[in-house]
Amino acid sequence: MIRKYLLYIGLLKKESSTNQVQTPIQNNYAPSSTIKVAERYLSYLKEISNYQKDRRTTIENKNSQLVGQASIVTSIFALFVPLLINSFSSINLWVKIIISFVFILVLFHYSLSLYFAFKTLKIKNYRYPTRSTTTLTKSNRANSELKFINTEIEDLIYIINHTTPLDNQKGENLIYGARSFELANFGFGIMTILIILSTFVMKKEAQELKINNLKEINLSIPDTLNTKLIDFKTINSLTIKIDSLENKIKIESKK
Repeated sequence: MIRKYLLYIGLLKKESSTNQVQTPIQNNYAPSSTIKVAERYLSYLKEISNYQKDRRTTIENKNSQLVGQASIVTSIFALFVPLLINSFSSINLWVKIIISFVFILVLFHYSLSLYFAFKTLKIKNYRYPTRSTTTLTKSNRANSELKFINTEIEDLIYIINHTTPLDNQKGENLIYGARSFELANFGFGIMTILIILSTFVMKKEAQELKINNLKEINLSIPDTLNTKLIDFKTINSLTIKIDSLENKIKIESKK
């Protein structure tokens, strides 16, 4: 079960598939004797080359989207760390362990998707062969149209055979990154459900204000006995409110 999981997310790879992806195909081309047939060969190889370019572009675009989405989600997801620490202080220990485990697992899969995505962005790992000017500048270059077409065919065969394994490797990284991102999203949904359920078992505790150095707090209480009233009028009722913190006296009267 664990091995299947590791194979699914790309942490383990089968030896047969690894060798097949990294080893380019070696083909020997027998030059054509007629221009018409050679042009058909060349047209066929150009279609394969164009298909590979379109496939490579699609893989790289999807990989760039995966990098952007995974980076944003990972950054937002990391903000839950202080919230979890502050909010889950009153829940059961086992609930804390379960939620923390799911949280770490989800964060691991998001990071793993970024790892596979960034592998595709490392250009130095993918050395694509291209057409070279040496085909025209070398001493034994083709001196006829048929020979030149056959030379171009040989170059395209070499390029296609060595480009396909690199594109397959990029596609493989995209597949593993997408799988990790998918598992992380499912894990995030499960963690959200666990957090919602845990709110029902939280115990609300009364907030307490603790003062360590009570002697350092100076409170001055006004002398209400020596308070003088000026322009005192006869009233039916008088209400005196004393604010001991701000040293103010508020008098409310009703006639």
